Amino acid sequence: MQPHLLRLLAFVAGGFLLVIASPRTAHAMPPGGTQPGPVLPRLNGFSQSSAVLPPGGTAEVGILAMDPQGHPLTFSWDASTGTLGTQVDTGTSSLQTWTAPQCLAEDTTPVAVTVTSSYGQSISSSFGFSVAQDLAVNRQPPFVDSGFERLENATAMLPQELWLTAPEAPTSSERIVFATDQELSVTFIAKESEATHAFGYVYYDDLVARGYVNAQGDLVDANDNGIADLHEDLYNLAPPSGVQARPYIGVSPRCSRTFTSGGFLFRQPELALNSVCASAFFTSQDLTDARPGRTSSAYNITADIVGTVPPVPSANAGTGFSDNGLFPHIPNLLEPAHPTNNFMGMGSLVFLSTEDDSNLTTYRAMGLVPDADDFEDGIPDYDVSRYDTRGLVRSVNPDPGITRKDRTVDLGLIQGGKEMVFFLVTAFDAAHYLDDGTVFPCLRRDANLKCTLHLKTPLSVFFSKAKWNLDQDPVGRMPTLQRNIGCAFSDQCDPDHAQSSSKACAVVATSQKLCGWMDSFVLQRMADPYYGRLVLPKEGATVPASGNLLMPHVLMTAPTTVPGQWMLGFEDLNGGGDRDFNDAVFLFQGQAPMAARSKVLNPLDASCAVSRVRFTKTDTVPTGCATSQPAPSYALATDCQVCGDGVCTSNPTPTWHPLPLMRGADSVTVDVSGTPGNQLCWKVTHPGDTPACLPAAVQVNVGYELTPVAP
Repeated sequence: MQPHLLRLLAFVAGGFLLVIASPRTAHAMPPGGTQPGPVLPRLNGFSQSSAVLPPGGTAEVGILAMDPQGHPLTFSWDASTGTLGTQVDTGTSSLQTWTAPQCLAEDTTPVAVTVTSSYGQSISSSFGFSVAQDLAVNRQPPFVDSGFERLENATAMLPQELWLTAPEAPTSSERIVFATDQELSVTFIAKESEATHAFGYVYYDDLVARGYVNAQGDLVDANDNGIADLHEDLYNLAPPSGVQARPYIGVSPRCSRTFTSGGFLFRQPELALNSVCASAFFTSQDLTDARPGRTSSAYNITADIVGTVPPVPSANAGTGFSDNGLFPHIPNLLEPAHPTNNFMGMGSLVFLSTEDDSNLTTYRAMGLVPDADDFEDGIPDYDVSRYDTRGLVRSVNPDPGITRKDRTVDLGLIQGGKEMVFFLVTAFDAAHYLDDGTVFPCLRRDANLKCTLHLKTPLSVFFSKAKWNLDQDPVGRMPTLQRNIGCAFSDQCDPDHAQSSSKACAVVATSQKLCGWMDSFVLQRMADPYYGRLVLPKEGATVPASGNLLMPHVLMTAPTTVPGQWMLGFEDLNGGGDRDFNDAVFLFQGQAPMAARSKVLNPLDASCAVSRVRFTKTDTVPTGCATSQPAPSYALATDCQVCGDGVCTSNPTPTWHPLPLMRGADSVTVDVSGTPGNQLCWKVTHPGDTPACLPAAVQVNVGYELTPVAP
């Protein structure tokens, strides 16, 4: 007789096999008897390549059987969890592969096989497995940008380096805008000019909201008198009444004189009138045409001129050349909103003065603040910290007196996507002498871009956006200028023949030579620790032409050796003058928070939840940077995706678990079973720092354990 098959255990590689049969097998046919009925298949052998698998691991299982009556058998495999492959059968055997789930309960037999005879008699067996959870196994793939759901001011590099990066510098002075929010600071570098300057900015959106700029980005002339409303309001040119009237920018006019030009009535600009408001309108004046290529007297034109300057070079402006705002000698429109300008000011004044020389004067005493220092040391000659970032007096001065800290103004948080337009208000007599490259600003041009109304004033405004400027470019060269930013300026270097000049410098990695930009002592001073040891590379910088024959007044450059930093250099003469673009130079440095969020590290398996995570990392700080600076912060979450109907989307607000990690190399194991989830990710954040001292996160290892979700 065949032995009873009630329960057969086969241990293979530490696992077990459970065989379940009918309660009794058929007896053999006695001699001379009749054919017996159907009998159960007989199990002859079992195989199992491994009983302990990692999450997602694969094992091969097999069974060998026979039909005592010699008929072929059929085999049916089933898995309560995990995934079966394609079985391979013969009439007496079957092989199958099984891929383990991400987790498995203890003492589980997830795989079963049923062997059936041609008579329908069957016998079943089960295979036992366990899925090992190992925190030491690193689940973090090598670092590439595509492995992160979010990279903000961070760059991923193989094998596992995550570099925090400074925010990208703007690339054009025509549109100064940042991709993300950032803290922005401005450092005064140098002033090389007889003029006196005030430096500030406006927000482009504010001018759009006020109606000065249309949706296409063009200046608007809403009252249709040939002068852009922005320029009209800068100098309060609109008449006090009539269809061309516009609200006066300020509390009350200082002067009430008007003039008529081109058939339209205008107010004579107070910023171009003396203390007694003497009339300063001159019609049909013979002037050199300021358009390019028309420098000889044969090209003279007839144009109107409004405004004047103090009568002799040494005369002070006194109470003249003022619109009676917060500061006498700056357009009310560019002041911060204040009762003295009837809250119509739109500007923020970063530096009220760029004076940095060996005397105690400002040009024609037109400075917004007195010159209080006679040292040329790269620090403005007034107490910068006494004023806030708008240009208003602070209730408490955080740094009284003129100190090194007065070189830099922190503008605070600048919103990403919010365009800034910088301006320089220059106190210097306007002149119209094309041999020196100077022209009067132009208030109105005809269809051929010929100026028909010039402005004569000692107070000019130059914008970083060239098409907002008033003065024409009498040269019309394309590009307007090129300079080598790391080369010392020399007045003996002719920009038009730089290639043959001994005073020019070769642009790095090229054979091109360009004249220098700033004086040698300024370049040396910038290498001082107080400027962050800034050494400018010998790189070329270009001032592009405006395209509308208006003079660009800003050289913008972002040196490749100092990521996150960029510079503006202004030319302060109408028409371009000597075109050195170093009359007032400013350095900008952006600091933006850094954030990186990994993609989900574990495969989706709704039957499992992350229970414990081991996180190991190393972060580094560049040599020479203070260890007191903030370290990166790390956190992880297990609900990083929201899944439903077979589709998963990113969870924008997962439950983050902050990780208590020390600076440098550190590791921590955290229990996250209190916030069940099966989609693990991690993030690192940093508040931002100077570009040279941004840390890097390297060698991040993430291990986790999964446990079955209770039904």
